[in-house]
Amino acid sequence: MWMMDHRGRWDGFGYYGFGWMDDVLWALLLLGLIALVVALIVRLLRSPTNGSKAAPDRALEIARERYAKGEISQAEFETLKKNLGG
Repeated sequence: MWMMDHRGRWDGFGYYGFGWMDDVLWALLLLGLIALVVALIVRLLRSPTNGSKAAPDRALEIARERYAKGEISQAEFETLKKNLGG
């Protein structure tokens, strides 16, 4: 037997969900999803898009390591340092 609850919802047993708690649970779910989307957007906007800030720093660090190991000369190191903006 199909019946309608006080909010106009149909249910085969004459009772639908948890009453007013249905609305609270749906609201919490919706707020959680909105918070998740906002958090993802903020995270994407804060992170460097292509690693442009980290790349020169890491490249300069590698050049320093190579210079310290004696793999490149001082002139080569200075050229790399100048090219990398360090």
